[in-house]
Amino acid sequence: MSNQAPAPSLGFLLHEITRLMRRNFGRRVTLTQAQWRTLAYLSRNEGINHCGLADLLEVRPITLTRLIDSLEQAGWVRRQPDPRDRRACCLYLTPEAGPLVKQLQKSGAETTEQALAGMGAAERERLMQTLSTVKRNLLEAEASLAKQETQD
Repeated sequence: MSNQAPAPSLGFLLHEITRLMRRNFGRRVTLTQAQWRTLAYLSRNEGINHCGLADLLEVRPITLTRLIDSLEQAGWVRRQPDPRDRRACCLYLTPEAGPLVKQLQKSGAETTEQALAGMGAAERERLMQTLSTVKRNLLEAEASLAKQETQD
Protein backbone atom coordinates (compact mmCIF):
# COMPACT_ATOMS: atom_id res chain seq x y z
CA MET A 1 0.00 0.00 0.00
CA SER A 2 1.24 3.44 -0.89
CA ASN A 3 1.51 6.17 1.72
CA GLN A 4 0.66 8.68 -0.96
CA ALA A 5 -2.90 10.02 -0.86
CA PRO A 6 -4.86 9.51 -4.06
CA ALA A 7 -5.53 12.55 -6.21
CA PRO A 8 -9.02 13.90 -5.47
CA SER A 9 -11.68 13.07 -8.00
CA LEU A 10 -13.55 15.86 -9.77
CA GLY A 11 -16.73 15.12 -7.81
CA PHE A 12 -14.90 15.08 -4.48
CA LEU A 13 -13.06 18.32 -5.24
CA LEU A 14 -16.24 20.10 -6.35
CA HIS A 15 -18.06 18.88 -3.25
CA GLU A 16 -15.29 20.12 -0.97
CA ILE A 17 -15.18 23.51 -2.71
CA THR A 18 -18.96 23.83 -2.40
CA ARG A 19 -18.87 22.86 1.29
CA LEU A 20 -16.14 25.39 2.03
CA MET A 21 -17.85 28.16 0.08
CA ARG A 22 -21.15 27.52 1.89
CA ARG A 23 -19.40 27.59 5.26
CA ASN A 24 -17.52 30.80 4.37
CA PHE A 25 -20.74 32.41 3.12
CA GLY A 26 -22.70 31.19 6.16
CA ARG A 27 -20.32 33.03 8.47
CA ARG A 28 -21.12 36.28 6.68
CA VAL A 29 -24.92 36.13 7.01
CA THR A 30 -27.35 35.79 9.90
CA LEU A 31 -29.80 33.47 8.13
CA THR A 32 -29.71 29.69 8.25
CA GLN A 33 -28.35 27.86 5.23
CA ALA A 34 -31.86 26.64 4.38
CA GLN A 35 -33.20 30.20 4.50
CA TRP A 36 -30.51 31.82 2.38
CA ARG A 37 -30.48 29.00 -0.18
CA THR A 38 -34.28 29.27 -0.51
CA LEU A 39 -34.17 33.04 -0.93
CA ALA A 40 -31.31 32.78 -3.43
CA TYR A 41 -33.09 30.21 -5.58
CA LEU A 42 -36.37 32.08 -5.33
CA SER A 43 -34.71 35.35 -6.39
CA ARG A 44 -33.63 33.58 -9.60
CA ASN A 45 -36.95 31.76 -10.12
CA GLU A 46 -39.76 34.04 -8.94
CA GLY A 47 -43.20 32.65 -9.67
CA ILE A 48 -42.06 29.05 -9.28
CA ASN A 49 -44.36 26.68 -7.38
CA HIS A 50 -43.49 24.73 -4.23
CA CYS A 51 -42.68 21.49 -6.03
CA GLY A 52 -40.41 23.19 -8.55
CA LEU A 53 -38.51 25.04 -5.83
CA ALA A 54 -38.26 21.89 -3.69
CA ASP A 55 -36.76 20.11 -6.69
CA LEU A 56 -34.15 22.86 -7.20
CA LEU A 57 -33.26 22.80 -3.50
CA GLU A 58 -33.28 18.98 -3.43
CA VAL A 59 -35.64 18.83 -0.45
CA ARG A 60 -39.06 17.31 0.05
CA PRO A 61 -42.01 19.61 -0.64
CA ILE A 62 -43.25 19.25 2.97
CA THR A 63 -39.84 20.43 4.24
CA LEU A 64 -40.01 23.43 1.95
CA THR A 65 -43.58 24.24 3.04
CA ARG A 66 -42.44 24.71 6.64
CA LEU A 67 -39.53 26.85 5.50
CA ILE A 68 -41.74 29.01 3.25
CA ASP A 69 -44.13 29.43 6.20
CA SER A 70 -41.30 30.92 8.29
CA LEU A 71 -40.05 33.12 5.43
CA GLU A 72 -43.60 34.33 4.84
CA GLN A 73 -43.99 35.14 8.55
CA ALA A 74 -40.74 37.12 8.38
CA GLY A 75 -42.27 39.14 5.53
CA TRP A 76 -39.80 38.03 2.85
CA VAL A 77 -41.92 35.67 0.75
CA ARG A 78 -45.51 35.72 -0.44
CA ARG A 79 -47.67 33.03 -1.95
CA GLN A 80 -50.05 33.64 -4.84
CA PRO A 81 -52.50 31.16 -6.33
CA ASP A 82 -51.08 29.42 -9.40
CA PRO A 83 -53.28 30.40 -12.37
CA ARG A 84 -52.51 27.04 -14.05
CA ASP A 85 -53.28 24.85 -11.02
CA ARG A 86 -55.73 25.96 -8.34
CA ARG A 87 -54.21 23.45 -5.88
CA ALA A 88 -50.78 25.10 -6.07
CA CYS A 89 -49.25 28.44 -5.15
CA CYS A 90 -46.54 30.44 -6.86
CA LEU A 91 -43.81 31.96 -4.71
CA TYR A 92 -42.51 35.52 -4.88
CA LEU A 93 -40.15 37.69 -2.88
CA THR A 94 -41.70 40.68 -1.15
CA PRO A 95 -40.30 44.21 -1.53
CA GLU A 96 -39.04 43.85 2.07
CA ALA A 97 -36.79 40.99 0.94
CA GLY A 98 -34.99 43.25 -1.56
CA PRO A 99 -32.36 44.65 0.84
CA LEU A 100 -31.80 41.19 2.30
CA VAL A 101 -31.23 39.66 -1.15
CA LYS A 102 -28.82 42.50 -1.98
CA GLN A 103 -26.89 41.71 1.22
CA LEU A 104 -26.83 38.02 0.29
CA GLN A 105 -25.47 38.95 -3.15
CA LYS A 106 -22.81 41.16 -1.56
CA SER A 107 -21.78 38.38 0.82
CA GLY A 108 -21.72 35.96 -2.10
CA ALA A 109 -19.44 38.28 -4.06
CA GLU A 110 -17.10 38.57 -1.05
CA THR A 111 -16.98 34.78 -0.71
CA THR A 112 -16.29 34.37 -4.42
CA GLU A 113 -13.56 37.00 -4.26
CA GLN A 114 -11.86 35.11 -1.45
CA ALA A 115 -12.20 31.81 -3.30
CA LEU A 116 -10.67 33.22 -6.49
CA ALA A 117 -7.95 35.30 -4.81
CA GLY A 118 -4.72 35.28 -6.79
CA MET A 119 -6.43 34.45 -10.09
CA GLY A 120 -6.38 36.97 -12.91
CA ALA A 121 -9.40 37.92 -14.99
CA ALA A 122 -8.50 35.54 -17.83
CA GLU A 123 -8.00 32.65 -15.43
CA ARG A 124 -11.34 33.36 -13.74
CA GLU A 125 -13.12 33.53 -17.10
CA ARG A 126 -11.56 30.24 -18.20
CA LEU A 127 -12.62 28.59 -14.93
CA MET A 128 -16.22 29.77 -15.42
CA GLN A 129 -16.22 28.55 -19.02
CA THR A 130 -14.84 25.17 -18.00
CA LEU A 131 -17.36 24.72 -15.19
CA SER A 132 -20.17 25.79 -17.54
CA THR A 133 -19.06 23.11 -19.99
CA VAL A 134 -19.04 20.50 -17.22
CA LYS A 135 -22.56 21.56 -16.19
CA ARG A 136 -23.84 21.48 -19.78
CA ASN A 137 -22.34 18.01 -20.34
CA LEU A 138 -23.99 16.68 -17.19
CA LEU A 139 -27.36 18.20 -18.10
CA GLU A 140 -27.16 16.61 -21.55
CA ALA A 141 -26.19 13.26 -20.02
CA GLU A 142 -29.06 13.53 -17.54
CA ALA A 143 -31.54 14.26 -20.33
CA SER A 144 -30.22 11.33 -22.35
CA LEU A 145 -30.50 8.97 -19.39
CA ALA A 146 -34.02 10.19 -18.60
CA LYS A 147 -34.99 9.58 -22.23
CA GLN A 148 -33.58 6.06 -22.08
CA GLU A 149 -35.50 5.36 -18.86
CA THR A 150 -38.79 6.35 -20.48
CA GLN A 151 -38.08 4.12 -23.48
CA ASP A 152 -37.41 1.05 -21.31
